[in-house]
Amino acid sequence: METQFIKTLQEIGLSEDESIIYSCLLKFPKMTISEIARATNKKRTTCYQYIDLLLSKDFVVRVPVGKRMFYSAVSPQKVLATTKKRYSAFESAVEEMSKQYEESTHKPKLMFYEGKREIKNIYDDLFKTIGDVYSIFPPSAFFENFTENEYNEFDSSISQYALKSRDLIVGDKYFKQVEQIRQKNGIQNKITKKLPESFKSNVDMLIYNNKVALISLRDLSALVIESKDIADLFKNIHNTIWKSF
Repeated sequence: METQFIKTLQEIGLSEDESIIYSCLLKFPKMTISEIARATNKKRTTCYQYIDLLLSKDFVVRVPVGKRMFYSAVSPQKVLATTKKRYSAFESAVEEMSKQYEESTHKPKLMFYEGKREIKNIYDDLFKTIGDVYSIFPPSAFFENFTENEYNEFDSSISQYALKSRDLIVGDKYFKQVEQIRQKNGIQNKITKKLPESFKSNVDMLIYNNKVALISLRDLSALVIESKDIADLFKNIHNTIWKSF
């Protein structure tokens, strides 16, 4: 039973010697270093070393009696409570630490969206961009699920924010309608190039803030990839197409 207990203590972070000393202290109200050394068959210097570690981890407390110093084990219940508290603190910090880890290792962050409301959330996120935005936009696919008023709202929002957009717009039957709305809302921060109608797509592609949003306008679902390297690749693709027209 004691062997299993020592193994359990090791699983929660104690060394073998720390586990043996703590297990020994559980059997007595208090012990001196000399008594601990004799009971565990270890050197006094070794016991001092591991007692200090157990003190720092709140497994042991000092008990001064006159001029002598004794040591007592903290009850397992209190140890468990302390361990849970530390785990809870770690758990609450995991989200921020994970974010830092992903940023440091350049791992792409993937987010999936579904439904008209969530698609609008992507556009709202886009409006917060300060800097350049790149897009490939198919009007016909957009107007399958969105109205002219909704497009007007999106476009007027772009005009109000500090972003600058370079938009490749497919020259389909709604191109003139889209162009008129853009002109009405102001084009000082928007540059447009027309793609041939033969450029078939049901996907609105947006590149902003090291993110690439691929919005399937036909089934109202989207994948957003957050990665500088991937965003840079899509910018290069966009620039190559831009120079071709």
